[in-house]
Amino acid sequence: MIKLHNVNKYFNKRRANEIHVINNTSLELPESGIVALLGPSGCGKTTLLNAIGGLDKVNSGQIFVDDACISKMRSSKIDSIRNAKIGYIFQNFNLLDRMTVFENVAIALRMIGIKDRQVIKERVNYCLKSVGIYQFRNKTTDALSGGQRQRVAIARAIVKNPRIIIADEPTGNLDSANTIEVMNIIKTISKDRLVLLVTHEKKIAEFYSSRIIDMRDGKIVGDRENDTENYLDYQLENKIYLKDMPKHDSYGNEDVQVDVYSDGLSEAGIKIVLRAGNLYVNTGGRYNVIDENSNIELIDDHYSAMDSSIYEENRFEYDKFLPNGYKAKYTSLYSPIRMFTNGFRTIAKLNRLKKLLLVGFVFASIFTFVAISNVFGVLDIKEKDFLTTNSNYITVNNAKKDPTLVEKLRSTEGAKAAFAGNTQATLVMPFTEYLQSSDYVLKFNASVTPISSLKKSNLYKGSLPTDDKGVVIDKMLVDKMFKARAIQEVGMIKSSDLIGRKLKVKNLGEFTITGISNVNSPSAFFADSKCQDVLMYSESGSTLEGPSGVPSDEVGGGNEQEGENPISDYGYAPSSLKIKKGKAPANDYEVLVRDTHEEEMPLNKEISAKVNNHKLKVVGYYTTDSQDDDAYYTTNHTLLLGYISKQRSVSVYSQNPTAMAKKLTDEGYTVQVNYDRDRDNYEKSESQNFRSTVTAAGLLILIALIEMFLMLRSSFLSRIKEIGTMRAIGLKKRDVYRMFAGEIIVITVLTAVPGIAAAYYVLSNTTTLFGSKFLLAPWVAMLTFTLLLVFNLVSGLIPVVQTMRKTPAAILARVDI
Repeated sequence: MIKLHNVNKYFNKRRANEIHVINNTSLELPESGIVALLGPSGCGKTTLLNAIGGLDKVNSGQIFVDDACISKMRSSKIDSIRNAKIGYIFQNFNLLDRMTVFENVAIALRMIGIKDRQVIKERVNYCLKSVGIYQFRNKTTDALSGGQRQRVAIARAIVKNPRIIIADEPTGNLDSANTIEVMNIIKTISKDRLVLLVTHEKKIAEFYSSRIIDMRDGKIVGDRENDTENYLDYQLENKIYLKDMPKHDSYGNEDVQVDVYSDGLSEAGIKIVLRAGNLYVNTGGRYNVIDENSNIELIDDHYSAMDSSIYEENRFEYDKFLPNGYKAKYTSLYSPIRMFTNGFRTIAKLNRLKKLLLVGFVFASIFTFVAISNVFGVLDIKEKDFLTTNSNYITVNNAKKDPTLVEKLRSTEGAKAAFAGNTQATLVMPFTEYLQSSDYVLKFNASVTPISSLKKSNLYKGSLPTDDKGVVIDKMLVDKMFKARAIQEVGMIKSSDLIGRKLKVKNLGEFTITGISNVNSPSAFFADSKCQDVLMYSESGSTLEGPSGVPSDEVGGGNEQEGENPISDYGYAPSSLKIKKGKAPANDYEVLVRDTHEEEMPLNKEISAKVNNHKLKVVGYYTTDSQDDDAYYTTNHTLLLGYISKQRSVSVYSQNPTAMAKKLTDEGYTVQVNYDRDRDNYEKSESQNFRSTVTAAGLLILIALIEMFLMLRSSFLSRIKEIGTMRAIGLKKRDVYRMFAGEIIVITVLTAVPGIAAAYYVLSNTTTLFGSKFLLAPWVAMLTFTLLLVFNLVSGLIPVVQTMRKTPAAILARVDI
């Protein structure tokens, strides 16, 4: 069955401390019986036993198990042979303390493909009864004594009916009583199975073994058949032979007889009380009192050596309750479903401290999600982040401030509109509904765009204006207003609440919001005829503000002269204004002044006030009911010339801005497409932020992942004994990977999901503070989870892979070689 041919194994080969632990060993072992390996510590007994049992590798030579050379096989094939044909009994028991006695034994059956619960139950219970441990089947093994634990190990070894039993000092940690009981069980098994026994106790080996092999310094120095028809002179510690006690005294009367046995002279003052069926013993504290409930047995006879009768009556049916004709074949313990259920079960059994460490995984997942969403937030450039004007605008350079350029460009084929300067205007929305908000306004920046470019199909809510006092604002502006939350403080709850509200522009009066468009543009659509005037008279700005303390009457225009005598558009003069003398301004640079200036400002004479660096000429005087009105009124075109004189560009609206830009460039103009300009400017401004963001995110992720790696590695190292035990009893490497992969996946699900969800919720409710710095989307959460899962699997399995490169014997890290 087992053959060894010129087997050699070294520790620390080719080093100064080289040990030739198996030295050119050749053996042929029988089909049954107990073969004992005897020798001093360090002679190579356990190493040879491990090599035969497939737990360790050799450097050279051949080891055959049923004609299969396991010394040349891959570990997976060796594991299959070990599972089918070899059972293991270890000196240190190597039980799975987290499992019950029953589960420790049943796992061996599951590994050879037996899945029927009834078969497993009957077979395991039979083996437990055979070794006298059935009553403890539902206890965890860490609650058992040493002798009981070794019986569980024996049951695990024999339950799958192996042809070979490897017993490495099975009585090394047992007392004399348990030693005999365990050896009796092993002897019973050896009647039709081969048991390879390593022991230091020569008496035990000579009494129970059918063959004894003596070893010294890695070599076999003796190999002999052993006559088991002999006696074992082995005094059991739990048996006291009364007739062998040196001293015996009897005391008594008619009612009570007391026999005192002693192993020598001793003084004792003992009081014994019999009362109400109870016995009270007082030794004065000099002796321990042991009653009949202990395992001490009093035998009224002389000691005699044991013979074969102590085990010959024992019987064990090797295949009882096993399926008829069943052939053992390795079967994985960890299907996909079992991977996860085992993972949840393992996590549930973690102690409080280890469960507390899982909080670290939660924080690591939070940091990772924040970092990843931050990176993608910076990379995810959206139009709402960079657009400052309607994307159909292009900007034409007008450095010479040519007043005729606007009309030239407006008349160019493909141009729908042209306006001096840029199209950004700060619009003012007053709040007059409540006394508390009556002095406050909401100012927001918008790109003034002709209403003729908007179709009814572009409306999100409301309708198009029916006159030139209506305005439509885009949903992009509305979203910004509500995201800032300030507007909600004055009762605006939903976007439709804005329809019907007023926007105020100096000189032009109020415009009513009639609708909300959805063209993804920061636009406010005014009547075509009003757009240029809105640009001239509105404030310019670039930020969205909440309610502020700026009164609505402080809204300024773009006039050259402000203060006591502002220059205003006669076309928007108040109705109370009457011409007292002269005429209304009709030509450029003509001005109408209040009649109080008639003496110092003669008719048809220029005054010091200027527009476009031209002095204004008085053409008439006016009166008004307003005592505070002392404005100079001129023509709209005069003010336009003054406005143009301050602008260095012209904005042109076109349905195809790229084509229009190319056309004007070909004509010699310097042109920018607003969309491209705004995006380029945004990317440049964000490039430095991106580098900082990536650096910070990288550090966060690195810290989080290092934390995970250390925790997973610590968890693995704390279970190294469990892994060594599982490998030693036959679990294949792939199942070890599956076991830990299932646990890692469960840990990731239980920690990453709530961590990511918490970070997602917090960031989604703090967008006002962070703006678009974070990209919040389900796919980002899934990406973060996938990254964490992959990293956890890799980092968690790295120490597993490193450990799995070792043999089962190396994992168990035995000292005895």
